Amino acid sequence: MEPSAGPEGAAAVSPEERLRMVAEAAYFRAERRGFATGGEVDDWIQAETEIDRLTASGGSRSKHSLRHM
Repeated sequence: MEPSAGPEGAAAVSPEERLRMVAEAAYFRAERRGFATGGEVDDWIQAETEIDRLTASGGSRSKHSLRHM
């Protein structure tokens, strides 16, 4: 599925793709903390914030670069 251009020319991300991107970013955040319990919600919220910022600015990240968020 090809993303469509939004009003500002940024690529639109489907809700399913956004969820996948957030889940992947949250996983990599948890991995960096050694999967210690207690940080899961913070990982998810930070991942949502970062993905929303990236998609709002029209940025895109590869799987490799999501690891560094």
